Amino acid sequence: MQEAEEHKPRPAPGAHVPSVDDAADSLRERLELRGTRKSYRESCEYMQRVHITPQMGDHKITDVSTADVEAFGRALLKGGLAPKSVRNMLGFLHAVFEHAIDRGWVGENPVRRAEKPRRRRSNTSADIQFLTVTELEAVIRVIPDEVVVRRPAPTRRGRRGPAPPPSPDVLGPVLRVVILTAAMTGLRQSELLGLRWRDVDWAAQRIRVRNTFVRGEHSTEGKSLLSTRRSVPMTDRLAGDLDRWSKRSEYRGDDDLVFAHPSTGSPLDRSKLSKRFKAACRAAGVREVKFHDLRHTFATRLAASGQPLRTIQEFLGHADSKTTQIYAHYAPSEREVQMVNDAFASDAGVQFGVQSEENSQAPSTTNTSKHGA
Repeated sequence: MQEAEEHKPRPAPGAHVPSVDDAADSLRERLELRGTRKSYRESCEYMQRVHITPQMGDHKITDVSTADVEAFGRALLKGGLAPKSVRNMLGFLHAVFEHAIDRGWVGENPVRRAEKPRRRRSNTSADIQFLTVTELEAVIRVIPDEVVVRRPAPTRRGRRGPAPPPSPDVLGPVLRVVILTAAMTGLRQSELLGLRWRDVDWAAQRIRVRNTFVRGEHSTEGKSLLSTRRSVPMTDRLAGDLDRWSKRSEYRGDDDLVFAHPSTGSPLDRSKLSKRFKAACRAAGVREVKFHDLRHTFATRLAASGQPLRTIQEFLGHADSKTTQIYAHYAPSEREVQMVNDAFASDAGVQFGVQSEENSQAPSTTNTSKHGA
């Protein structure tokens, strides 16, 4: 009984027992002190506010059992959440209880032995989505290379006369350059939005990835340790287009953003950039892909040209080489074809599918009984 009491001490009479929400708030404060990325802290706050608080936020942390955790997971699945999202939710809840153990509020973690949804294979196609060079050129051509002045609507709701003139569309020129850069460097969208002119090395003809812009925050911490410590070579065409854009843009200082909003100098809106790219795909009559698929365009072109996967991994900033293996199927297959050819080559005078003359003339042997003899 003494060992059980030391393993799971009971709170003193009248002592305050934190709730699940109290423990989650304390964990998020600890994450902020640790310097965790703002995007991750916002995700934790969202999971707590939308899902954890309504289900078990006011429960005392000592009263939550493994069965309660599993019931919470089932409720999320019935509510329409994907299994992966439920796993992420339970992962955050696991961290909440581990933090509560560190604080001495609870003796064990009920999430540790709770059943979690299995990882299901996606119903999407296993093939990578990307644009060919012809499709990329078509998309860039349909985007205007100048400021578009929009005409006011002939009428407005509830009032006579034409509607007030809308603001001009100034995004066309910068969209053309950012799409080309994404396809020819493989940079992530956050890395493109955070790219500054000081990171464009004209002499070495390379782009150095040192900064990202995610959820309204600039950060030098990328998705992996290699993300913001790498550089990617610029093609001659890309170097020329970036040079011409630097002369057109009003924001060309070393600390200014390469793809700043032409009117404000602030980072481009991530959602608007993705929507405008998809609209350009539809206008060009090519398959509609995601903006992130421009990264696949870069990688598949390099793989198809015979570049080593290790080089592609360094350019993309993948921490794990397994992530880069998806592009191996787009590499030239001469060696693999020769390997299979050698495996089915002639052996001891017998070719695959062709019987030798000696074997064709050999008499067949059959088992005969002594009566047949």
